[in-house]
Amino acid sequence: MFKFGHHGHGHHGHGHGHGHGHVQPVVSARILFASYGGLDITQKVQHMFNTHHNVHIGPAEYVRHFGDPAPGEFKDFVVLAVDGTNKCFCHIAADNQPTNISMGAQNSSPRTAPAHGSEILAANYGGVDVTAQCRDMFNHKGGLHFEKSMNDMFGDTLPGVEKVLAVVFKTTKGPTPHRAGTYWSEAEKPNLTRDGHQARGPSHHQPPAQQSRGMPGHHHHHHQAPPPTTGPRVLFASYGGSDVTHSVQGMYNSHRGKLSIAGGQYVTHFSDPFPGQLKDFVVMTVDNGNNSQVHVAAENSPTHIDGSAAQHSTPHHGPPPHASEIIQANYGGADVTAKCKELFNRRHGLRFERSMNDTFGDTLPGVSKRLAIIYMTKSGNIPHRACAHYGESDKPHIPHQH
Repeated sequence: MFKFGHHGHGHHGHGHGHGHGHVQPVVSARILFASYGGLDITQKVQHMFNTHHNVHIGPAEYVRHFGDPAPGEFKDFVVLAVDGTNKCFCHIAADNQPTNISMGAQNSSPRTAPAHGSEILAANYGGVDVTAQCRDMFNHKGGLHFEKSMNDMFGDTLPGVEKVLAVVFKTTKGPTPHRAGTYWSEAEKPNLTRDGHQARGPSHHQPPAQQSRGMPGHHHHHHQAPPPTTGPRVLFASYGGSDVTHSVQGMYNSHRGKLSIAGGQYVTHFSDPFPGQLKDFVVMTVDNGNNSQVHVAAENSPTHIDGSAAQHSTPHHGPPPHASEIIQANYGGADVTAKCKELFNRRHGLRFERSMNDTFGDTLPGVSKRLAIIYMTKSGNIPHRACAHYGESDKPHIPHQH
């Protein structure tokens, strides 16, 4: 069982005395990652949990809360969290199942997803986005088959915590596409086979409960080509700090490497995550020359990206940025929000003493990368979720705005 602690007031498990013996530090319960059918909704679920100290969602209410990222498809609601005993757990609910995550003891959900799929939609290890690495392995090795430990694969993303890898992937449920969720603890060896490839022995994560939600056997139809891992592609996209990467990748890929959104139309495409606040639309891409660009547009400005033509990052206009908060950060397609927040809070501003590759790792080998930072500031008296971006040889400096 998992015990949650919160704001320093622990829920003590059985057999732990008070005032004697070794007492583990209480760690605040927190949401690390959340997805609905592959759409990143981490910030929204974190806000729900931090405000109400729970996440309660009734059956069939997920679309009302988060929108519908894939109409006509089954979608799992997936939450990765850490409890007060320094263990992660993963909650998974189908569209027609309720979610009840509270401050009390929690277990990971039973794993009922099949051991095969056609595409990796999202992957998170201990609060760090590892989608690019899992997708690359899945596409080139015919599935997720780890030969090294997770910490060797992804790094110790959350030191001192027993971590979990959560994966959202495309499969089928009968004839209907299903955006399913599954997970593995850090000591397990994931075994998720790509459709059309031979499975590597028995799945270590597949319990007898596989049929509890009507999951089919192997299906080789509804196969979709995965997002490209070379050539022009979208690495990351954000609207005011709300992650819209998967939606933008779909738009970009379906229009053969082009993305056009008229000024004032971002809310139509992505809804309004923060009404009454100014929000920048941000897209990080890679071009044919293996160079990364960051495109930034204000709400009333259009976005036009053509992957077949030479691209340049949007130049920064106006005074140097000052921030009251780091909302989101991405380096070469890898989520580095937690690291940037920690640096910003500890140093009362974002200043780098080492190179970006030393700070974050070489997140995309062979590509000239950029760091995109979405931060909170003000335009006049109006809150503004703005973006600043830097090349990998730059030295960012974003002072704290008091």
